[in-house]
Amino acid sequence: MWYSRTKALFLITVFILSLAAQGAASLKSEYFAAKDELAALEKSKNVSHSAYDRVANKFYSIYSRDPKYWLADDSLYLCGKTYLKSYWRFDKEYDLKNALKYYRLLGANYDSKWAADSYLKSAYIYSELNDYISAKYMLRRAIEKFPGSYSAEEAERRLDEIEKKLGNDNEIKVNFTQNNPKEEAFDNVVNGSKNTGNDDAESGNSTVGSGDILIEDIRHFSSKEYTRVVLDLSEKAEFEKHWLKADPSHDKPPRLFLDIYNTRVNSDIQEKIKIKDGLLRAIRWGIFRKGVTRVVLDSQNVEDFTVFSLSNPARIVIDVSDGTLVNKKAENSWNVPDDPSTDTLAGVFGLKVKTIVIDPGHGGKDPGAVYDGLLEKNIVLDIGKYLRNYIRKNTDLKVFMTRETDRFIPLEERTAFANRKKADIFVSIHVNAARNRRAHGVETYVLNVTNDEEALKVAALENKATEKSLSDLQGILKDIMLNSKLEESLMLAQLVQDDIVAQIKKKSLGVKQAPFYVLVGAKMPSILVECGFLSNSTFAKKIRSSDYRRDIARGIYKGIIGYIEKYNGKG
Repeated sequence: MWYSRTKALFLITVFILSLAAQGAASLKSEYFAAKDELAALEKSKNVSHSAYDRVANKFYSIYSRDPKYWLADDSLYLCGKTYLKSYWRFDKEYDLKNALKYYRLLGANYDSKWAADSYLKSAYIYSELNDYISAKYMLRRAIEKFPGSYSAEEAERRLDEIEKKLGNDNEIKVNFTQNNPKEEAFDNVVNGSKNTGNDDAESGNSTVGSGDILIEDIRHFSSKEYTRVVLDLSEKAEFEKHWLKADPSHDKPPRLFLDIYNTRVNSDIQEKIKIKDGLLRAIRWGIFRKGVTRVVLDSQNVEDFTVFSLSNPARIVIDVSDGTLVNKKAENSWNVPDDPSTDTLAGVFGLKVKTIVIDPGHGGKDPGAVYDGLLEKNIVLDIGKYLRNYIRKNTDLKVFMTRETDRFIPLEERTAFANRKKADIFVSIHVNAARNRRAHGVETYVLNVTNDEEALKVAALENKATEKSLSDLQGILKDIMLNSKLEESLMLAQLVQDDIVAQIKKKSLGVKQAPFYVLVGAKMPSILVECGFLSNSTFAKKIRSSDYRRDIARGIYKGIIGYIEKYNGKG
């Protein structure tokens, strides 16, 4: 019996290792094939812009499928390099910004020579965009993270060049705006008519259109700098997004529109939802053609937008902003104080942490983890209130909570709340659960792709999502990460993680990265803290105590303060 069991385990292990080896071999062959393809593009005199985009996506795919693979950082580097070469060839600024996205992702996640060089490349791109403040920050980070390296020496040289170039010229302006995506050729936009192009509207029915999927509601959360629009669906729907520039000759404003396939619309939804928040004039919808609903966002001052889908329940989320949250810098911030604090984030960007948003997870109809009469929603609300009290008592920071009572708030509303409050830090508080009752410890998460099975399990639990929907989200994260504060989030996460562990003397499971819905679209450093495992009887016994919950809050508080001191030049 013992021999049979041992042999079976051995065979299973060999099988798993064989699959892993096959996967690694596949990634390796894809990597070198993509390199050859990039080299061929460079030699070709007649090549399309989309060819570069295709090769860049191949490099990103290698990274996203296994961020721990030995060629993952190389792949990110070559992804950025591909977009940079495309910019040099076609002179399209959005290539430059795509390159920046991947270089920053590389620098935040790795400590290799490619990561070191990514800071130099990022500084170059910021300089090309006339954003010398950010360029100087990237060069200082290279010096700080890779002391004594060639990249650090080169960063020192480039810093001197920038300082000489700027001198006392205060007339130089920073380019804060984001370019709009390429204008689409056609402009057949609905004008708020439920019957536009709709030959299948059912008389007397409560829906309009002929698709199988129902657009149940259109919600929005507005401010002058940021607005989130949410389309609630009966199930997941495919869609395409388009951006059209203003057409003064026909009195049409710039607008973003979505064509959503196989859909019909709840007729209770207003045909034209007036907003006029400084960013959007209105949201309109109509039937573009059979089975296709067109939703139009009329822009007043939109400079940046992101569109993504979430599941369980299905919805499409549209974030628009005027660019100030994405490029959050002080106006006319060229006169940076000449003191040691210029090596910090605040010294570079001329900012101070002023506002914190605390997000106690779950609430209302969503209890979160449940164990022996304990509900996660109640525990994290207590911790959140203790944390708020520490901040109010000991600082002059503004602090807000996404919920202060036992009420349900959809995940997408929590981030929207933080963005509207112009938060400088967003902390989502949770407790974990696992089938293995012996699992214990503290872990802190930031938003990113991962292939870590345990991290994906935690994300699936908190998102109430399937493995497939998580895979879909990871696929679109590359379009969201440009506006994320990944490096700053990692700094905040590590400090909070260390201080909670020190405060409650629990095992550290480390800082991890995973696709959490509640962090998607946050314009500030954002973390999700799993304070322990409610499924562990020892932790469950301790967490019943108010003092223990207060200790956890104190640990989070200390980590936040440590981050602020570093951010503001004291650490």
